[in-house]
Amino acid sequence: MSGILGLWNRDGRPVHSSEVRRLSATLSHRGHDGEGVETQRTVGFASRLSRISLESAHETQPLMDPSGVVLVFDGRLDNREDLLSVLRTTAALSVESSDPALVLSAYRAFGDNFPAHLDGDFALGLYDPNQSKLLLARDPVGVRPIYYYASRDLFVFASEIKTLLAHPGIVTHPNDDVVADLLFTRLAAEDTRGLTCFQNIFSVLPAHLTIAGPEGIVTKRYWDFDRSRQVRLRSFDEYAEAFRHHFERAVRRRLRCAGPVAISVSGGLDSSAVFCVGETLKRTEPGIRSPLLGVSYTFPDGSPSDEKHFLVEIERAYGVEITRMDNLPTGIIDGCREAIWHAEAPFLDAQWSRTHAYLTAVRGLGAKVLLTGHWGDQFLFDDAYLVDLCRRGQWLQAWQHINAFGEWVDIPVHWFRRRLFAALLKRHVPGVIVERLREIRNRWRPTGDVLQCYTEGFRERAAPRVPRLAVLPGRAHAQSLYDHVRSRYHVLCMEWNNKVGAMHGLDMAFPFLDRDLIAFLMAIPGEALSRNGVHKGLLRDALQGVLPPSIASRTSKADFTGDVNEGVVRHYDWLARCLHTGGMATGLGYVKSDPLPAGSRPPITGDPMSSELSWALGDLLSLELWLQGFFGPKNAQIGMEVY
Repeated sequence: MSGILGLWNRDGRPVHSSEVRRLSATLSHRGHDGEGVETQRTVGFASRLSRISLESAHETQPLMDPSGVVLVFDGRLDNREDLLSVLRTTAALSVESSDPALVLSAYRAFGDNFPAHLDGDFALGLYDPNQSKLLLARDPVGVRPIYYYASRDLFVFASEIKTLLAHPGIVTHPNDDVVADLLFTRLAAEDTRGLTCFQNIFSVLPAHLTIAGPEGIVTKRYWDFDRSRQVRLRSFDEYAEAFRHHFERAVRRRLRCAGPVAISVSGGLDSSAVFCVGETLKRTEPGIRSPLLGVSYTFPDGSPSDEKHFLVEIERAYGVEITRMDNLPTGIIDGCREAIWHAEAPFLDAQWSRTHAYLTAVRGLGAKVLLTGHWGDQFLFDDAYLVDLCRRGQWLQAWQHINAFGEWVDIPVHWFRRRLFAALLKRHVPGVIVERLREIRNRWRPTGDVLQCYTEGFRERAAPRVPRLAVLPGRAHAQSLYDHVRSRYHVLCMEWNNKVGAMHGLDMAFPFLDRDLIAFLMAIPGEALSRNGVHKGLLRDALQGVLPPSIASRTSKADFTGDVNEGVVRHYDWLARCLHTGGMATGLGYVKSDPLPAGSRPPITGDPMSSELSWALGDLLSLELWLQGFFGPKNAQIGMEVY
């Protein structure tokens, strides 16, 4: 993870290095290995470097081409060998060349289409003085963020929004529509512009290229997943073998590091898969030289969230010691103002105190990279394939799979049956009727107590759900995975992880967000992921001999409901004071004058299956802290209070 920024005075005013350095200071947490600044008359660029790979040991940025082209790059390229084989004939490149050097050569070779030839997690800015244009690009999945502000006279881009806000020529206000959509619909509406919670501040969309030139700004998609692509193999064993190939490659790509790599492992199926594959690769492939650090935050013995006995199984199988972090604080308020300042959205982890302490401890172990099993749930198990089975007339198989789900997940079987019925209804009943049925359902659905504290005018700003793309026949599975990877909410989560990781000096990496792995999972039959209705059956079979048997066959999942509720209860009084003291959410008309109705304190005990009230209270706090931090008095910003 590095920090990049660029400034272009489109009205012809010169850019001074002092103003670029002032903006660069807001990104200091993203790179402690060097700062580079470059100015050319009306443009200026800066980079805060975090040298992670061997090839970046002597890297300098901004990187300049003899033609005058300037590049700033944050990320990791995964197809270096392919690029080298193509570009070596036209550029002086070697296996030691840095990733930015390859990117700059790709621009020389392919022009504006160069991002389509890059695979990995990246965000970049490139200025070509010969054509007087500035290009921004973001990786196909959207793991790395990049934002921009554009007016007739000014164009500024950066890895984080706070950098843009530090420019004296940029004034912004809350984007009420986006904020309401985040809080009330989890960003269900489609966004083709890259809207953020700040007016006039835009995010480059995943797999998109934004070009700013004399004639204006153009944004276009440079790559996308092929939802019509199909991979059909002869047997389930072949699917398992192919999955293992793709998954091992996804992990291997993220182990490309000159120093220790931490892997967050809880004992759950997904994180254990990442750790065990990483250990296996390190022992079988001499090219992987990075020390691996297994790290885990643990819970009291016998609690619903206790998974320590699975960690013991991994340690036994691989002869390693996983660092345990016990007794981490519960709640959401430790460093919560700083968290919101870095997240740059009213978005706060329901267990933030524990997350903050954990990431701080991981960085203290000397790791710069942290791999996690996030997004395994989204891409390894999705019941949309049941629709494909039904449309092929395989109703009995669909029914058998639904009944088998109950043996592997802690979700009632009737929940899956209702989902299948609703999915078939959406695909076979006219959209107008489906919308009418949804309106009737919502009319009778009770509104949560905490939602009632928001003003009606603010709630009405949430955008209505938009129709999804037409589903190709027999491709409900592919469409569902596509919806996951293109979900605005999931992209926001990726941005949150990246920026919160950077806050702690960590580059967050997610093997399950590997572009090629997702494309493979999208192309195979959905039932191959869950053979015979086994939850994540493909992963379990593919990693036989890699995962300890007790983990490969586990049917339980840690439950953090009690921990979330207990943490909110513990800090409820502070939360209430925060909402009433200052009260920007109330003053600006988002929240009613008495924001916390009676009974809004979640019980530590009670419904053990629900943290909805705790999450809703966390959202309310997030909104208040976001408004105070970005739009309130200066002393409301980070570092001015304990929390």
